[in-house]
Amino acid sequence: MVLFDASILIKLLDPRTSGKQQDKLDYLLDCLQKSRTKILIPTPALAELYVKAPPEVMALFKGRSAFLIVPFDEKAALEWSLQVKDAVLSQRKKGIQADTSWRKIKFDHQIIAIAKVNRTNTIYSEDTGLCKLARALGLTALGVDELPDKPN
Repeated sequence: MVLFDASILIKLLDPRTSGKQQDKLDYLLDCLQKSRTKILIPTPALAELYVKAPPEVMALFKGRSAFLIVPFDEKAALEWSLQVKDAVLSQRKKGIQADTSWRKIKFDHQIIAIAKVNRTNTIYSEDTGLCKLARALGLTALGVDELPDKPN
């Protein structure tokens, strides 16, 4: 399983996404679908997508077997609380995201908690702060520019 955050979903759907980046995203989707890898969309990212995408876009995800919308549930809340408690107790609660607001960091922790409790091995995101935090917490995190090109 992999997880897409809102920034990847928005880029995937935005007609203004550059040709090379769109090709990388299309190739990623093709590979994930061929391998029958589930693509998780965490509800905090879904909320952000609802704000930025027109309602008809949601039809592209809902009901498609490759995509699974996953909630911030009780297990994720427990995982989140452990992550945040560790961050606060470390005396450096912002850690590697020192220039980011604590509110945004807590939002990132929600997405990572959802990924962890759903046994996700990779997060795809254009959010560098989320990627840094995910890597620090033991997950693989990739942005579009880090994706492989489609072989010719």
